[in-house]
Amino acid sequence: MMAYAVALLAMLVALLIAATFLLTRHIYRRRASGDELSAVSRQHIELFQGGQLSESAVESAKARFRELLERGEVEAVEASLRPGIQYVVQVRALAELGTEDAGRILERQLGRRLTDDQIEQSWYWIDLANGLRSLNRSQSLPHLLRCAESAGEIPLGHFFAAETVCFLGFGGYLRQPDTPLGRAALRVLHRALEGLRHGVPPQVVAEGRLGEVVESLWDNRPDGADALAVRVFREALRLLRRAPHAERALAAEPSEAEAFGWQMSRLAALEPALEEYVQEMPALLAAALPSAEEGPQRDILQALADLRADAGAAIVPLLTRVGFAHLDLAVEALTWSRHADVAPRLRAWVLRRVPVTRRAAHRRRAHPPRRPSVPEDFPYRAILQALRGHAAPETEALLLLAARDWDPTFRAAAIGSLGYWEPFRRAEVLLHLQEGRRDPNAEVRQAARAALARLGERQALQWFRQGLGSEDAQRLHETIQVIAVESLTFLWPDLDRLADADDIDVAHHARESLERLSEDLDRR
Repeated sequence: MMAYAVALLAMLVALLIAATFLLTRHIYRRRASGDELSAVSRQHIELFQGGQLSESAVESAKARFRELLERGEVEAVEASLRPGIQYVVQVRALAELGTEDAGRILERQLGRRLTDDQIEQSWYWIDLANGLRSLNRSQSLPHLLRCAESAGEIPLGHFFAAETVCFLGFGGYLRQPDTPLGRAALRVLHRALEGLRHGVPPQVVAEGRLGEVVESLWDNRPDGADALAVRVFREALRLLRRAPHAERALAAEPSEAEAFGWQMSRLAALEPALEEYVQEMPALLAAALPSAEEGPQRDILQALADLRADAGAAIVPLLTRVGFAHLDLAVEALTWSRHADVAPRLRAWVLRRVPVTRRAAHRRRAHPPRRPSVPEDFPYRAILQALRGHAAPETEALLLLAARDWDPTFRAAAIGSLGYWEPFRRAEVLLHLQEGRRDPNAEVRQAARAALARLGERQALQWFRQGLGSEDAQRLHETIQVIAVESLTFLWPDLDRLADADDIDVAHHARESLERLSEDLDRR
């Protein structure tokens, strides 16, 4: 039992170290809005940077809980579990006690919303999932699946999913993918597989026997076009493409490398069938979209966006449907549409609903307003981002006008959509981007630098190269991430050099970014 707990602890430490890449985005958004990380988030950051929980504090909590539980005072134990820096200590103490009462208490904690801070709440859920898994408590799986389903796409949700898929018995829920818990398990599996591209360590593949799990899902896949299954199989194929990188990262641990390779061999045997299945799905998903219910519609739109499918003919009529709940997702999926009517309709929609010219005449603000500055039922930001996939002089003119919006939310979105094609009015575009480089808002400045780098501007490329050469590990990883997210293909050779770095984490992150750039080029 002790060896198992040590292995779980080591895996959690690896998860937390990897979480740096995902945390970066949330940290900088908070800084931009003046928010600070909570004490709990800072505590967990310190833990994965090498800090340790106080053993005396854990032992003290265990002794107190043991005494209360022996007297049958379960409610007193639960009442003492309060949000704060002692929470992880108390969860660890209950997990180490290992009694049935302790397990049930931890389960019930999954249903509590301990804070409005999303990152802090994510840490609490990860602590609970790890504690329950250290108890080998497979009967807790339904509680974890319901928690994941109700929480949605939380910050650090990939790591909560990674803990969940490693429970014994998880694969059993995928044999009934049409049941509520089966649907929840599909979402969690997709989230965990996706997380392998976002910092979740490759050891999870062997810990969760993910090759066997995907194989079992394939054998029990739902009939027809199932959006969640499509997303899982798509991520499985992406994992196969990245397998050589993970094997290099695991080379120092032969047993882990062997276990990983065995799971990959199960996926490799399915690869031709998965490829054929995924290629057939876009047309079937698009056909099912108009008549689907609200929940399945969301899944279908996400799957179409994942596949970058041309589904404009099915999506455009939904934009004017009364009560349609997923406008942002629908517009995002239109990024990849080649339907001739898409771009003109999106542009006309903006000009009807937003006084773009009048907004551009106001002084630029450094921070977004507390309340949305456009109607909440209008997906203005999503449209500006989707227009990057629709090169045209009219599209460029609209983006340049929106790039002068007083609200930095929309300035950043408009500027971030420039540079994906050779400008029709290059001098004007470059002038706007140079102005954006001096914008009072940090997100706008970053978007302008990225757009200039996409166009090959030397100063912008040099700025990113300095980041890649930084001795500050956080800045280095941030730069690698931005290059992939912003499709800065001019920096491919620089990333390629980092792929052979002595630092295993840097090399692995660089290889992942190269894979993302390669996928972007393939899909274009």
